[in-house]
Amino acid sequence: MKRAYVTLISGSDAYVPGVEALGRSLRKSGTREERIVMVTSDVSPAARRAVSEQGWSVREVEPLSAPNNGKDVLFRRFGGVFTKLRAWELTDLDKVVFLDADTLVLQNVDELFERPEIAAAPDFLMPDRFNSGVMVLDPNRETFRRMVESLDATMSYDGGDQGFLNNFFSGWYAMPVEHRLPVGYNLFHFIFQFVEAHSVLRSTLQREAKILHYAVQKPWRPLPQVTGGSAPWWQMYYDAHPEQQTALRDRLHALEDWAFESVIGVFVR
Repeated sequence: MKRAYVTLISGSDAYVPGVEALGRSLRKSGTREERIVMVTSDVSPAARRAVSEQGWSVREVEPLSAPNNGKDVLFRRFGGVFTKLRAWELTDLDKVVFLDADTLVLQNVDELFERPEIAAAPDFLMPDRFNSGVMVLDPNRETFRRMVESLDATMSYDGGDQGFLNNFFSGWYAMPVEHRLPVGYNLFHFIFQFVEAHSVLRSTLQREAKILHYAVQKPWRPLPQVTGGSAPWWQMYYDAHPEQQTALRDRLHALEDWAFESVIGVFVR
């Protein structure tokens, strides 16, 4: 079987740091599987070079517009997420593990390639639906054709790809267990931070946490990271860009995570 890890950058260069850190984390996990980043024409040559240096093969794809001109998206950044469906067009591959550009691999996860389509972890807010940030899929042009044909007629509860895919694969929750990934394969960063801060839970986390998902705040954005989990991401990013690491920045990231722990502590004690 030919298989690959796949991610996406579209709309601008905004998610390039995420893909750089993700690529570094995959490399450090020891995987030998191919890494492919789909990019749209509005991603700059400099961005393409940057992700190539982290081991990604760059493939240009056409953007796929959100239905209803994007009027129904929950967040404005969801406007370009439907281009993710292009992963089903990568038919030179037999199996794809799709990873959002805001994920980070903590352990080798090559075992995901043994999962059937569609395999994904439950969403944090609605666990009877899957989160589309980490998915195992089988590229197939007929599947992609059916997706595109049904875009305008299929309801998406968040206006984005996740709501659409949960309706397209509407039987996911009742599928055999191998279609449902343990939460450690798509662990939200604020949950990671909460568990990391409590020693009684930490040993379980170290064993089960495999992929972090920065679904709320993105560590590389200029605003302070107040939802936790910044340290693992920055550790991987600085591994790719050691020239940017300073003692002051390390202290600031540690302070961000400490602030989250302190706020949460007020409510759970």
